[in-house]
Amino acid sequence: MAKKEEDKKAKAETKKPATTRKKPGPPKGKTNNPNGRPKGSKNKIQYDIRKAIYEKVGDKTFISGLFTDIKNVDDFEKRAKLKLELVKLFVPRPMNEDEAKDRDIKSAIFDKLAGVKEEE
Repeated sequence: MAKKEEDKKAKAETKKPATTRKKPGPPKGKTNNPNGRPKGSKNKIQYDIRKAIYEKVGDKTFISGLFTDIKNVDDFEKRAKLKLELVKLFVPRPMNEDEAKDRDIKSAIFDKLAGVKEEE
């Protein structure tokens, strides 16, 4: 039994600590594609789609047509679901307690970093 314990100790001593092990892949801050998309550049497809949606939503005839289409749905359950989904697009959902606390903490940290004094 003493032999097994000695073997375990010897193996434990030969293992490298977890902090000195090399992580796979390039080092932090380097990339495998140095000529890739520049930082801060827009995702062109997403930008074009959003622009088209905003142009449509800004058109009064589109909005009135949308409401007319919803009114023409015969099934009242489907009509209600459509109205709810439409409202979700324009009205922000309320935050739960954890999200509100997180927002308050982030605001306090930002104020402290910015040098804003708390009102007493």
